[in-house]
This record gives sequence, C-alpha cells and structure tokens, in this order.
Amino acid sequence: MKSIRWKLIFIYLALVFIVMIISGTYIIIMTDSRESQNAEEELKQCAVYVEEQIIREYDNPDDFQSGFDNFFIVKSSMRNIQANILDKDGNTIASSASSDKSLFMDYKNSAVISALTGKESFESNKKYVDFNSQVKDWITYGYPVFDKNGDVEYVIYVQLDGESIKKNIMTISRTIMISVIIALVMTGILGMIFSVTITRPISLLTKKANQLAHGRKFEKLPVKSNDEIGQLTRSFNYMASELRKTMSELENENNKLEIVVNNMTDGILAFDCLGKLIHANHVCKELLGYPTDNLTLSEFLKNTNMTNIALVPNVISETIIKRSNIYLSISFIPYGQKEDEFEIYDAKKSKDSFEGVVIVLQNITKHRKLDEMRREFVANVSHEIRTPLTTIKSYAETLIDGAIDEKETAIEFLQIINSAADRVAFLAKDLLDLSHLDNNQMKFNFEKVNLIGILRDCVTQNYIAAQNKNQNILFNTDTYDKNYIINADTGRITQVFNNIISNAMKYSPENTDIKIFITEDKKYYYVHIKDNGIGVPKEDLKRIFERFYRVDKARSRAMGGNGLGLSIAKEIMEGHKGKIEAKSSAGDGTEMILKFPRAN
Repeated sequence: MKSIRWKLIFIYLALVFIVMIISGTYIIIMTDSRESQNAEEELKQCAVYVEEQIIREYDNPDDFQSGFDNFFIVKSSMRNIQANILDKDGNTIASSASSDKSLFMDYKNSAVISALTGKESFESNKKYVDFNSQVKDWITYGYPVFDKNGDVEYVIYVQLDGESIKKNIMTISRTIMISVIIALVMTGILGMIFSVTITRPISLLTKKANQLAHGRKFEKLPVKSNDEIGQLTRSFNYMASELRKTMSELENENNKLEIVVNNMTDGILAFDCLGKLIHANHVCKELLGYPTDNLTLSEFLKNTNMTNIALVPNVISETIIKRSNIYLSISFIPYGQKEDEFEIYDAKKSKDSFEGVVIVLQNITKHRKLDEMRREFVANVSHEIRTPLTTIKSYAETLIDGAIDEKETAIEFLQIINSAADRVAFLAKDLLDLSHLDNNQMKFNFEKVNLIGILRDCVTQNYIAAQNKNQNILFNTDTYDKNYIINADTGRITQVFNNIISNAMKYSPENTDIKIFITEDKKYYYVHIKDNGIGVPKEDLKRIFERFYRVDKARSRAMGGNGLGLSIAKEIMEGHKGKIEAKSSAGDGTEMILKFPRAN
C-alpha cells in the first residue's frame, strides 16, 4: 500500500465500517433492552390482573382454574403468556396452560423461590420445557400474594415466550448488516473519487519537483482551488521563486567566507593550474614581506627557494623556512586528479590533471622558540649532571690509583664525592618535582595552617647557618600571637620559604640582616623576605623564575645552586592559587614577595 490513494480509501472504508458497527451494536442493545422492559411490564400487569380477578374474586382455591379459563378468554391479548398460581409450598394449583391438574408442572427456579420468600423477581432468557414438552426461551416473573397476617399465601408465576423478541432482534441485525454492506460499497466509490481529487495534484507536484531537481525550466503550476491542495500548489510556486533567492544568498555566504579567510591569522594563497593567483589574504603580505597582488606560483617558489619542489595532487607537503627573525611553515595542498609526480610549475604537463594549489603560511616563531627552550633545558640538565659526575669519576679514579692509602687525602676525596653525589640527588629531586608539577601529578595536602608557625619553623631551621655566616634573620616577634590562616600544604610551603631564605643568605655578604615580615589586605597575606645581597639587574629580573636561569652562572654553581629552586617555588605558589614576585636592582639587595589567599 505505497500509494496515498489506496491509503485514503482504506482509511475512509475503515472509518465508515467502524461507525456503522458501533451504531448497529448500539441499536441492537437498545432494542433488546426496550423489548425486555416491555415484556417485564406485561408480565407484571398480568400478575396483577390474576391477583385482582381470580385470587381476590374466588375464595376457594379449587375455583382458581375456572377463573383462569374465564380470565384468558377475556384477555385474548395475553395469549403468549402462561400464568400459574402456586400455593405457599410451591405446588401448582391452577394454570392457564392446561385445565388438567395431572399436567401441572412444578416450578423451582429463582423467580419462584424469591417470591415464596416474599420478594417479586424476574428471570429472563432461561430455557424451560412447557406443557407440550418443547424447550423455549422464557421470561418469567414471580409475584407473591400475602394473607391478612402478611405471610405469603400464594405465588403468581407468569411466563412469556421470548422467541418473538429474539426473532425481532435477529431481523434488526440482518437489516444492519445489509446497511453496512451498502454503506461500504458507496464509501468505496466515493473514496475513489475523493482520493483521485487529492492525489492528482500531488502527482503533478511530484513531477514538477523532479524537473526542478534536474535543473529543467520550471513553469508555475495553476492553482485550481483554495483548499489545502491549492495552498500546497501556491507554496510550491513560492518555493521555486525562493530557490533563486537562495542561490544569491549562497553567493553572499561565499563572500562571508572570503571575509573570514581574509581575517585569518594564517596566510592563504590559492593558485590555478596555470600558476595564476586566485586569492590571497592580507596576512600573506605581512608574513612574506612583499606584495602579493600579481604574484605567480613560479615567483613564489623562486622567492622561497623551492623551485625544484615536486607535488602530487591531493597530497599535502610541508616545509619550514626562515625570513629575517620569522619562521614560516608552508603547507602545499594541491587538488585535482592524482597522476604521476610532476613539477608543480610545469603548466603544460599538469593542464589536464592539475587544477590548482592552496598554500597555507603559518608563523611558527613562538613554537621554534619553545623548541629552543626545550633544547636549552636538556643541555642545562646534561651540563648540571655532567659536572658532579666528572668530579665523582676523577676523584674516584685518583683513589683507585693509590690515593686511598693516604687516609687524610682519601677522606677529603670521599667528602668531595659525597658532596657531588648530593648535588646530583638534589638535581634529580628538583627535576622530579618539576615533572610532577608540569603534569599535575603533584598532590597537595591542603589544610588550614597559620603562616606565623611555618615561618617561625623555617627561621629556626636556618638560624644556625645564618650564625655561621654572621648574618641575622630578623622576624617580627610582635606577630607571633596573630593568626594568618591559609589553606596550604605545610611541607611544600616550607620548601618555598627555605629556598628563598637560603638564597637570601647565599647571595648576601657577612654581617648583614635578612628581614622577614607580613602585610595583608582584605583578600591576601603578603610575606616579604628582604636581603642586602648583590641584587638582580633589571634586565634579568623577569627571567629569574625560568628553569636553570642564573644571573651569575659561575658564582651560582660555586655556591651549589642548580637554577631550579625559584622555578619550583613559582609552580608551588601557583598550585596554592598564590603568586611570587621579586623586587631588586643590582647592588641593592632583593625583596621576594609571596602572595597567599586568605582562608575562609
């Protein structure tokens, strides 16, 4: 059932069939109910007549039978009804069906039993055998008759033959079925007419839509009605007109795309198969350093020293060149049918298969600088490790060659070896810490701590070293009783403070003071560590937190530094959502300021 025509006919037929079946069922049910009510009224009326005209008229029960004969002669309209009078024991004492008492039947159904208890009762659609031994559908009614004391004296049991009602219902059912068949036939004819009326314009629309899809000339369809089909036709004609507008909008979108390309940070050059420039954004001029208005592909390759480059259509090639202080990454993206390799500037050879090439220029100067920094980092690590290892090896060889027999010399050499090994171990530890910080693998055990307590412990740890160098660490004791609460990893913050205090001691001369104090504002606490050392030149101040960077490399190595302490301190402070800054100038000492967020 792929066609909408047959779907409409089927739905139309199904709708009419359902309506007819529901209506016919309702008519049959209502007719049966009405006939049953009429039968019950007729039975009840007959029972009342029997009570009034027989039981009340005759005092002797033996005369009830003659009363029945006279009663039913007068009531000829009740010939389909059988009436019986039962005594209080349920025995039949008179009947309208037969005058012969030997033919009287005993009735023990629910209607009789209910009447013997004093309640009238109906019973319908029950099969019983009559006096002629025929099984019929009866509608029965039991009616109690009471004596003066209110006890049941007689029961009037009335029966009505229900065959006539049943036949009437069957006749109505047949009539409804015939009506349903006639209605379905008429509905099928009308459905065909209706479906053709709807599907013919749709078929025409489908045909015209296919023509439009294949690019054929489209003529407006005539609108023959104002209904939904007519509205659909109008909409289709409107769609065809809007399609032309859409094509112009696509052109506008191409213009927008060109605007986007022109505003990219990367340079875009597009050449056709003859090497003629199709498009170039303004970034190309900035990156190349010369105008690109009349640039050809061969000129571009000549200017970039790539005249011998060979490209394959649909295969991307990349190269890197340096112009002045700028590194450029050049990506060649040729497009067209893929054939054997050919020289990209040979237009005659590539005319049939090569359609053009797109060139993307990227400024990768920053990336190159990062690569240089990585290489410098590796070189610094190698140098820092090689120096103590050379010391260890040379002194170990000296011991092996015989110096081990001289105890004082051997002990001195072993102390030097131990010091060099410690230096390697410290370097390895610092590198491991930096690696963990870079990869977010270092876990901080945050807790609420008092800055005063951490600083007091750090001052105590460095006190003896300061005394040995005749230096004083001045920490304001008036702040000991104050609470400067922060969320911090005590061990890591202690590492930061010890590193900065040791640097202040290391680069300060003897008989100088190192001052430590705290300031605050509404959001942060500031720890100031100020020395009177050699200071840092302004041009080097921004780089002191770089890894392995030293202002005075020879002096730093002589003092045992590896250039990683401040880098680690900076990473730890950033991990605590804080900051570390340096204020200094050559010869005026250095002040390190550590910024900590207040704890809630």
